Amino acid sequence: MTIKTIHTLKITNFKSIDSLEIKGLSPFSIFAGPNGSGKSNFFDALDFIGLFLRSGIETALRSHGGFANIHSEKRRATYSRKFSFEIECDLPEATEDQQEKLSTFHYSLNIHDLNGAPKIEEHLSVNGTQLLTREKGKQPVIKGEEEKSVERFPETYSALLLFFQMPLAEFLRNLNLYRIDPIGAKEPDQSDSDPTRLERKGHNLASVLSRMEDDSSVRETILEWMEMIVPGIEKIQTEQQQLESKTAILFKEQGTRRRFPAHMVSDGTVYSLCLLVAVLDSPTKFGVTLIEEPERGLHPKAIRELIDLMRQQASPGNPIWLTTHSESVVRELELAELILVDKIGGRTKMKCADSGNLTQDNLAPLNLDEAWLSNLLDGGLPW
Repeated sequence: MTIKTIHTLKITNFKSIDSLEIKGLSPFSIFAGPNGSGKSNFFDALDFIGLFLRSGIETALRSHGGFANIHSEKRRATYSRKFSFEIECDLPEATEDQQEKLSTFHYSLNIHDLNGAPKIEEHLSVNGTQLLTREKGKQPVIKGEEEKSVERFPETYSALLLFFQMPLAEFLRNLNLYRIDPIGAKEPDQSDSDPTRLERKGHNLASVLSRMEDDSSVRETILEWMEMIVPGIEKIQTEQQQLESKTAILFKEQGTRRRFPAHMVSDGTVYSLCLLVAVLDSPTKFGVTLIEEPERGLHPKAIRELIDLMRQQASPGNPIWLTTHSESVVRELELAELILVDKIGGRTKMKCADSGNLTQDNLAPLNLDEAWLSNLLDGGLPW
Protein backbone atom coordinates (compact mmCIF):
# COMPACT_ATOMS: atom_id res chain seq x y z
CA MET A 1 0.00 0.00 0.00
CA THR A 2 1.32 3.46 -0.94
CA ILE A 3 1.86 5.68 2.12
CA LYS A 4 0.88 9.30 1.61
CA THR A 5 3.11 11.44 3.81
CA ILE A 6 2.16 14.84 2.34
CA HIS A 7 -1.28 15.41 3.81
CA THR A 8 -1.95 18.83 2.30
CA LEU A 9 -0.18 21.04 -0.22
CA LYS A 10 -1.60 24.42 -1.20
CA ILE A 11 -0.34 27.06 -3.62
CA THR A 12 -2.06 30.31 -4.48
CA ASN A 13 -1.27 32.87 -7.17
CA PHE A 14 1.57 31.53 -9.28
CA LYS A 15 1.30 31.72 -13.08
CA SER A 16 -1.57 29.42 -14.16
CA ILE A 17 -2.17 28.41 -10.54
CA ASP A 18 -4.95 30.55 -9.13
CA SER A 19 -5.72 28.42 -6.08
CA LEU A 20 -4.54 24.82 -5.91
CA GLU A 21 -4.92 22.27 -3.12
CA ILE A 22 -3.79 18.64 -3.22
CA LYS A 23 -4.56 16.21 -0.43
CA GLY A 24 -2.49 13.07 -0.11
CA LEU A 25 0.82 12.84 -1.97
CA SER A 26 3.13 9.85 -1.75
CA PRO A 27 6.94 10.07 -1.70
CA PHE A 28 6.87 8.87 -5.31
CA SER A 29 4.29 10.90 -7.25
CA ILE A 30 3.85 11.62 -10.94
CA PHE A 31 1.96 14.66 -12.24
CA ALA A 32 0.48 13.72 -15.62
CA GLY A 33 -1.35 15.98 -18.02
CA PRO A 34 -1.21 17.61 -21.44
CA ASN A 35 1.25 20.26 -22.53
CA GLY A 36 0.24 23.66 -21.18
CA SER A 37 -1.81 22.28 -18.28
CA GLY A 38 0.47 23.79 -15.63
CA LYS A 39 2.74 20.91 -14.60
CA SER A 40 5.87 23.01 -15.09
CA ASN A 41 4.29 25.98 -13.33
CA PHE A 42 3.62 23.77 -10.31
CA PHE A 43 7.27 22.70 -10.19
CA ASP A 44 8.33 26.33 -10.70
CA ALA A 45 6.23 27.33 -7.69
CA LEU A 46 8.00 24.72 -5.55
CA ASP A 47 11.35 25.92 -6.90
CA PHE A 48 10.31 29.48 -5.93
CA ILE A 49 9.76 28.26 -2.36
CA GLY A 50 13.17 26.58 -2.23
CA LEU A 51 14.92 29.71 -3.51
CA PHE A 52 13.07 31.87 -1.00
CA LEU A 53 14.13 29.67 1.90
CA ARG A 54 17.75 29.57 0.76
CA SER A 55 18.31 33.11 -0.46
CA GLY A 56 15.36 35.37 0.37
CA ILE A 57 12.42 36.77 -1.54
CA GLU A 58 14.42 39.13 -3.75
CA THR A 59 16.50 36.28 -5.21
CA ALA A 60 13.42 34.08 -5.66
CA LEU A 61 11.54 36.83 -7.49
CA ARG A 62 14.48 37.75 -9.68
CA SER A 63 15.17 34.12 -10.62
CA HIS A 64 11.58 33.70 -11.81
CA GLY A 65 11.30 36.93 -13.75
CA GLY A 66 9.76 39.18 -11.13
CA PHE A 67 6.16 39.85 -10.16
CA ALA A 68 4.99 40.37 -13.74
CA ASN A 69 6.09 36.87 -14.69
CA ILE A 70 4.82 34.86 -11.72
CA HIS A 71 1.45 36.24 -10.59
CA SER A 72 -1.75 34.64 -11.83
CA GLU A 73 -3.43 36.58 -14.62
CA LYS A 74 -6.75 35.08 -13.53
CA ARG A 75 -6.70 36.88 -10.19
CA ARG A 76 -8.22 40.28 -9.59
CA ALA A 77 -5.61 42.99 -9.16
CA THR A 78 -6.41 43.30 -5.45
CA TYR A 79 -5.59 39.64 -4.84
CA SER A 80 -2.79 39.16 -7.37
CA ARG A 81 -0.14 40.67 -5.13
CA LYS A 82 -0.15 37.88 -2.51
CA PHE A 83 1.53 34.50 -2.97
CA SER A 84 0.55 31.73 -0.56
CA PHE A 85 2.01 28.33 0.24
CA GLU A 86 0.99 25.77 2.83
CA ILE A 87 2.16 22.25 3.60
CA GLU A 88 1.29 19.63 6.19
CA CYS A 89 3.44 16.52 6.09
CA ASP A 90 5.01 13.70 8.07
CA LEU A 91 8.81 13.59 8.28
CA PRO A 92 11.14 11.33 10.27
CA GLU A 93 12.60 13.00 13.34
CA ALA A 94 15.15 11.64 15.83
CA THR A 95 13.93 11.06 19.40
CA GLU A 96 15.98 11.34 22.60
CA ASP A 97 16.98 7.65 22.37
CA GLN A 98 18.11 8.21 18.75
CA GLN A 99 15.17 6.30 17.32
CA GLU A 100 13.23 7.80 14.42
CA LYS A 101 9.53 8.55 14.42
CA LEU A 102 7.29 10.44 12.04
CA SER A 103 6.33 13.90 13.22
CA THR A 104 3.65 16.06 11.63
CA PHE A 105 4.86 19.47 10.46
CA HIS A 106 2.57 22.28 9.39
CA TYR A 107 3.91 25.42 7.73
CA SER A 108 2.07 28.29 6.07
CA LEU A 109 3.54 31.23 4.19
CA ASN A 110 2.01 34.38 2.77
CA ILE A 111 4.12 36.89 0.85
CA HIS A 112 2.18 40.14 0.59
CA ASP A 113 2.79 43.07 -1.79
CA LEU A 114 4.82 41.08 -4.29
CA ASN A 115 4.78 43.97 -6.74
CA GLY A 116 6.46 46.41 -4.38
CA ALA A 117 8.08 45.90 -0.99
CA PRO A 118 7.17 42.29 -0.07
CA LYS A 119 6.00 41.57 3.48
CA ILE A 120 6.24 38.04 4.89
CA GLU A 121 3.78 36.20 7.09
CA GLU A 122 4.62 32.71 8.45
CA HIS A 123 3.36 30.12 10.91
CA LEU A 124 4.96 26.83 11.96
CA SER A 125 3.78 23.99 14.19
CA VAL A 126 5.02 20.47 14.96
CA ASN A 127 2.64 17.78 16.18
CA GLY A 128 0.04 20.46 16.85
CA THR A 129 2.34 22.66 18.95
CA GLN A 130 2.98 26.10 17.51
CA LEU A 131 6.67 26.99 17.37
CA LEU A 132 6.72 30.12 15.23
CA THR A 133 4.42 32.93 14.28
CA ARG A 134 5.18 35.95 12.16
CA GLU A 135 2.52 38.46 11.37
CA LYS A 136 2.56 40.44 8.13
CA GLY A 137 5.68 42.60 7.96
CA LYS A 138 6.57 42.06 11.63
CA GLN A 139 9.41 40.33 13.44
CA PRO A 140 9.17 36.54 14.00
CA VAL A 141 8.03 35.31 17.41
CA ILE A 142 9.33 31.97 18.67
CA LYS A 143 6.83 30.12 20.81
CA GLY A 144 7.83 28.07 23.83
CA GLU A 145 7.61 28.34 27.58
CA GLU A 146 8.07 32.02 26.94
CA GLU A 147 7.37 33.91 23.74
CA LYS A 148 10.44 35.55 22.30
CA SER A 149 10.47 38.12 19.52
CA VAL A 150 13.50 37.94 17.25
CA GLU A 151 14.73 41.49 16.85
CA ARG A 152 16.30 42.77 13.62
CA PHE A 153 15.53 39.62 11.68
CA PRO A 154 15.96 40.30 7.91
CA GLU A 155 12.60 41.33 6.49
CA THR A 156 13.05 39.52 3.17
CA TYR A 157 14.12 36.12 4.55
CA SER A 158 12.11 33.19 5.85
CA ALA A 159 12.00 32.73 9.61
CA LEU A 160 12.55 29.01 9.03
CA LEU A 161 16.23 29.99 9.07
CA LEU A 162 15.78 30.11 12.84
CA PHE A 163 15.05 26.36 12.67
CA PHE A 164 17.80 25.59 10.18
CA GLN A 165 18.28 21.94 11.20
CA MET A 166 14.59 21.13 11.55
CA PRO A 167 13.53 18.39 9.10
CA LEU A 168 10.88 20.57 7.44
CA ALA A 169 13.28 23.50 6.97
CA GLU A 170 15.83 21.23 5.29
CA PHE A 171 13.10 19.47 3.30
CA LEU A 172 11.84 22.72 1.73
CA ARG A 173 15.27 24.32 1.41
CA ASN A 174 16.52 21.39 -0.69
CA LEU A 175 13.92 21.44 -3.43
CA ASN A 176 15.95 20.42 -6.51
CA LEU A 177 14.36 20.91 -9.93
CA TYR A 178 15.84 19.16 -12.97
CA ARG A 179 15.19 20.00 -16.61
CA ILE A 180 17.99 17.96 -18.15
CA ASP A 181 19.72 19.08 -21.35
CA PRO A 182 21.68 16.02 -22.53
CA ILE A 183 23.57 17.91 -25.22
CA GLY A 184 25.05 20.31 -22.68
CA ALA A 185 25.64 17.45 -20.23
CA LYS A 186 27.94 15.75 -22.77
CA GLU A 187 30.42 18.61 -22.74
CA PRO A 188 33.55 18.42 -20.52
CA ASP A 189 33.34 20.51 -17.35
CA GLN A 190 35.58 23.42 -16.49
CA SER A 191 37.86 22.86 -13.51
CA ASP A 192 35.83 25.26 -11.36
CA SER A 193 32.49 23.45 -11.89
CA ASP A 194 30.66 22.77 -8.62
CA PRO A 195 30.68 18.99 -7.99
CA THR A 196 28.49 19.00 -4.88
CA ARG A 197 25.13 18.68 -6.65
CA LEU A 198 23.96 18.05 -10.20
CA GLU A 199 23.05 21.36 -11.81
CA ARG A 200 19.49 21.89 -13.05
CA LYS A 201 20.29 21.14 -16.70
CA GLY A 202 22.93 18.54 -15.87
CA HIS A 203 25.77 20.58 -17.38
CA ASN A 204 28.16 19.70 -14.53
CA LEU A 205 27.57 15.95 -14.91
CA ALA A 206 31.27 15.13 -15.40
CA SER A 207 32.32 16.92 -12.19
CA VAL A 208 29.58 15.27 -10.12
CA LEU A 209 30.44 11.83 -11.51
CA SER A 210 34.11 12.43 -10.73
CA ARG A 211 33.18 13.05 -7.09
CA MET A 212 30.85 10.04 -6.96
CA GLU A 213 33.57 7.72 -8.31
CA ASP A 214 35.22 7.84 -4.89
CA ASP A 215 32.30 5.76 -3.53
CA SER A 216 32.67 2.30 -5.05
CA SER A 217 29.14 1.17 -4.09
CA VAL A 218 27.53 4.20 -5.77
CA ARG A 219 29.78 3.75 -8.82
CA GLU A 220 28.75 0.11 -9.14
CA THR A 221 25.07 0.92 -8.65
CA ILE A 222 25.13 3.50 -11.44
CA LEU A 223 26.87 1.07 -13.78
CA GLU A 224 24.42 -1.75 -12.96
CA TRP A 225 21.43 0.46 -13.73
CA MET A 226 23.03 1.84 -16.88
CA GLU A 227 23.62 -1.72 -18.08
CA MET A 228 19.90 -2.43 -17.65
CA ILE A 229 18.78 0.81 -19.28
CA VAL A 230 21.38 0.91 -22.07
CA PRO A 231 22.49 -2.67 -22.87
CA GLY A 232 26.11 -2.93 -23.95
CA ILE A 233 27.55 -0.29 -21.63
CA GLU A 234 30.54 -1.83 -19.84
CA LYS A 235 32.26 1.08 -18.11
CA ILE A 236 31.72 4.77 -17.37
CA GLN A 237 34.66 6.86 -16.17
CA THR A 238 35.74 10.46 -15.87
CA GLU A 239 39.12 11.76 -16.96
CA GLN A 240 40.97 14.97 -16.21
CA GLN A 241 42.08 16.72 -19.39
CA GLN A 242 45.25 18.42 -18.26
CA LEU A 243 45.78 20.70 -21.24
CA GLU A 244 42.31 22.23 -21.04
CA SER A 245 41.77 21.82 -17.27
CA LYS A 246 38.48 20.06 -17.88
CA THR A 247 36.75 16.89 -16.68
CA ALA A 248 35.32 14.62 -19.39
CA ILE A 249 33.10 11.52 -19.34
CA LEU A 250 34.31 8.42 -21.17
CA PHE A 251 32.27 5.32 -22.07
CA LYS A 252 33.30 1.79 -22.97
CA GLU A 253 31.01 -0.69 -24.68
CA GLN A 254 31.21 -4.47 -24.67
CA GLY A 255 33.36 -5.80 -27.50
CA THR A 256 35.42 -2.62 -27.84
CA ARG A 257 38.90 -1.90 -26.53
CA ARG A 258 38.93 1.87 -26.65
CA ARG A 259 36.94 4.31 -24.56
CA PHE A 260 35.05 7.06 -26.37
CA PRO A 261 33.87 10.50 -25.24
CA ALA A 262 30.32 11.46 -24.30
CA HIS A 263 29.64 13.39 -27.50
CA MET A 264 29.82 10.07 -29.38
CA VAL A 265 26.98 8.42 -27.43
CA SER A 266 23.25 9.03 -27.86
CA ASP A 267 21.38 11.82 -26.11
CA GLY A 268 19.22 9.14 -24.46
CA THR A 269 22.27 7.47 -22.90
CA VAL A 270 23.54 10.71 -21.37
CA TYR A 271 20.00 11.68 -20.35
CA SER A 272 19.61 8.34 -18.52
CA LEU A 273 22.94 8.90 -16.77
CA CYS A 274 21.83 12.36 -15.63
CA LEU A 275 18.59 10.93 -14.22
CA LEU A 276 20.47 8.24 -12.33
CA VAL A 277 22.83 10.78 -10.80
CA ALA A 278 19.95 13.09 -9.83
CA VAL A 279 18.14 10.22 -8.10
CA LEU A 280 21.04 8.35 -6.50
CA ASP A 281 23.13 11.32 -5.35
CA SER A 282 21.27 12.73 -2.34
CA PRO A 283 23.82 14.60 -0.21
CA THR A 284 21.18 15.78 2.28
CA LYS A 285 18.91 13.78 4.58
CA PHE A 286 15.84 15.79 3.59
CA GLY A 287 14.89 17.27 0.24
CA VAL A 288 12.61 16.91 -2.78
CA THR A 289 13.78 15.82 -6.24
CA LEU A 290 11.64 17.28 -9.04
CA ILE A 291 12.23 15.93 -12.56
CA GLU A 292 10.53 17.20 -15.69
CA GLU A 293 9.55 14.61 -18.31
CA PRO A 294 12.04 11.80 -17.55
CA GLU A 295 10.80 9.81 -20.56
CA ARG A 296 12.33 12.03 -23.25
CA GLY A 297 14.21 10.02 -25.86
CA LEU A 298 14.05 6.77 -23.87
CA HIS A 299 12.83 3.32 -24.88
CA PRO A 300 9.75 2.08 -22.92
CA LYS A 301 11.93 -0.63 -21.31
CA ALA A 302 14.38 2.01 -20.08
CA ILE A 303 11.44 4.00 -18.69
CA ARG A 304 10.24 0.91 -16.83
CA GLU A 305 13.64 0.43 -15.22
CA LEU A 306 13.95 4.11 -14.25
CA ILE A 307 10.47 4.22 -12.71
CA ASP A 308 11.34 1.15 -10.65
CA LEU A 309 14.58 2.76 -9.46
CA MET A 310 12.90 6.05 -8.55
CA ARG A 311 10.14 4.27 -6.65
CA GLN A 312 12.78 2.39 -4.64
CA GLN A 313 14.77 5.54 -3.89
CA ALA A 314 11.84 7.76 -2.88
CA SER A 315 11.21 8.13 0.86
CA PRO A 316 9.23 10.44 3.17
CA GLY A 317 12.37 12.51 3.73
CA ASN A 318 13.45 12.51 0.08
CA PRO A 319 10.41 12.35 -2.22
CA ILE A 320 10.84 12.07 -5.98
CA TRP A 321 8.18 13.78 -8.08
CA LEU A 322 7.96 13.73 -11.86
CA THR A 323 5.93 15.45 -14.57
CA THR A 324 4.89 13.58 -17.69
CA HIS A 325 2.48 13.43 -20.60
CA SER A 326 3.65 9.96 -21.64
CA GLU A 327 1.50 6.85 -21.46
CA SER A 328 4.74 4.82 -21.16
CA VAL A 329 5.35 6.39 -17.74
CA VAL A 330 1.74 6.19 -16.56
CA ARG A 331 1.60 2.50 -17.56
CA GLU A 332 4.23 1.68 -14.90
CA LEU A 333 2.45 3.45 -12.03
CA GLU A 334 0.18 2.48 -9.20
CA LEU A 335 -3.10 4.37 -8.97
CA ALA A 336 -2.05 6.15 -5.74
CA GLU A 337 1.11 7.49 -7.41
CA LEU A 338 -0.69 9.31 -10.21
CA ILE A 339 -1.77 12.97 -9.97
CA LEU A 340 -3.99 14.17 -12.82
CA VAL A 341 -3.29 17.68 -14.10
CA ASP A 342 -5.67 19.71 -16.25
CA LYS A 343 -6.35 23.35 -17.06
CA ILE A 344 -9.93 24.58 -16.80
CA GLY A 345 -10.76 28.17 -17.68
CA GLY A 346 -7.04 28.99 -17.77
CA ARG A 347 -6.52 27.69 -14.21
CA THR A 348 -4.47 24.64 -13.32
CA LYS A 349 -6.38 21.92 -11.47
CA MET A 350 -5.07 18.68 -9.95
CA LYS A 351 -6.58 15.59 -8.39
CA CYS A 352 -5.20 12.31 -7.12
CA ALA A 353 -6.17 9.45 -9.41
CA ASP A 354 -7.33 7.39 -6.42
CA SER A 355 -9.47 10.20 -4.96
CA GLY A 356 -12.66 8.75 -6.51
CA ASN A 357 -14.22 5.34 -6.05
CA LEU A 358 -11.94 3.56 -8.49
CA THR A 359 -9.30 1.12 -7.23
CA GLN A 360 -6.52 -0.71 -9.04
CA ASP A 361 -8.73 -3.80 -9.18
CA ASN A 362 -11.63 -1.82 -10.64
CA LEU A 363 -9.53 -0.88 -13.65
CA ALA A 364 -8.79 -4.47 -14.69
CA PRO A 365 -8.34 -5.58 -17.41
CA LEU A 366 -7.27 -2.05 -18.45
CA ASN A 367 -3.78 -0.80 -17.68
CA LEU A 368 -3.54 2.52 -15.88
CA ASP A 369 -2.38 4.30 -19.02
CA GLU A 370 -5.42 3.03 -20.94
CA ALA A 371 -7.74 4.32 -18.23
CA TRP A 372 -5.93 7.67 -18.31
CA LEU A 373 -6.01 7.99 -22.09
CA SER A 374 -9.75 7.29 -22.16
CA ASN A 375 -10.41 9.73 -19.25
CA LEU A 376 -11.93 7.02 -17.07
CA LEU A 377 -10.07 8.64 -14.16
CA ASP A 378 -12.00 11.91 -14.75
CA GLY A 379 -8.91 14.10 -14.68
CA GLY A 380 -9.14 15.54 -18.17
CA LEU A 381 -7.84 14.24 -21.49
CA PRO A 382 -4.03 13.86 -21.66
CA TRP A 383 -3.67 15.96 -24.84
